[in-house]
Amino acid sequence: MKSRWVTILAGVIAVVVTLSVAIGLSSPDGVVAGAGDDSPSARPSGTPQASATTTAPATAEPEETADRAPLDVKGTWPGRPDGTTASGPTVDWCPAVRTTGAAEAEQVFGAEATDAAACAAVRFMFEQRYSRLSLPRTSYAAGDFDFVLPALTAATAQTYSPRIDRFVSSPGDRTAADDLGLVLLRADDGGGADHALAGEGRVFYGPAFTTRGYRQRAAWINPTWSKVAIRVDRSKSQPRIVATFTASAAVPVFDTDDDTDDMMTVPTSASLFLRQEGSDWRIGGWTTMRTGTVEFGALELR
Repeated sequence: MKSRWVTILAGVIAVVVTLSVAIGLSSPDGVVAGAGDDSPSARPSGTPQASATTTAPATAEPEETADRAPLDVKGTWPGRPDGTTASGPTVDWCPAVRTTGAAEAEQVFGAEATDAAACAAVRFMFEQRYSRLSLPRTSYAAGDFDFVLPALTAATAQTYSPRIDRFVSSPGDRTAADDLGLVLLRADDGGGADHALAGEGRVFYGPAFTTRGYRQRAAWINPTWSKVAIRVDRSKSQPRIVATFTASAAVPVFDTDDDTDDMMTVPTSASLFLRQEGSDWRIGGWTTMRTGTVEFGALELR
């Protein structure tokens, strides 16, 4: 009888050992039920208390590098003003646009149409003038500028196309570039440097004269603009609206001296003619489209 109880007891011990091994295999990371409980029952016998909890390794901060713009500038126009909304790549600028001196235009065109014209001027600024095409490159194709034409009146588009051709044939011609009314950034290759030089110790992200450093990142951030001054131009057979304002936006760049993410802010002074075609306002040219003094500073979203 005694030997029978010994046999049963040995069997129970074997089952407990087998179950313990099974638990160990199902939790290879050492996680056990009650982890984080400091009671003695939660700790293996003979194991110091400090070993009952494990400390997760510290997560390394992402290294700032000139190879690619930081995650901070991912999205559609990061740093855009309150009131604007984005749906995918499209921004509704209108709620943040304010006008001044619009009384005469409102009498001629109506208040709603006048506001729409001011919004069209701001939209052209940040969807055509400041665009991904601004990033420096060594050559262009006429098709690169197709996105500009729908924002222009039909007559202006006809005169704009030859300007595109002149610039494409000679991208180093600054007059031809200025005639397009777009920000087309120039850069130095630094005698074969890995990254195109932006100036003052900064470089554009990614391999020189490519857009790879801005892949899935915004090329421009922090759009700002003043109130849009509105007046009516009667020099043509049909009156037009003239929208005058200042604006700026910044392109992320990298400071190779300090190994930090910076930005290059590019200001603009503009005075645009707008004409209604159907229910839309389109750009009919400009008297002023001037780039101001570029400024560098630490990358910071507004």
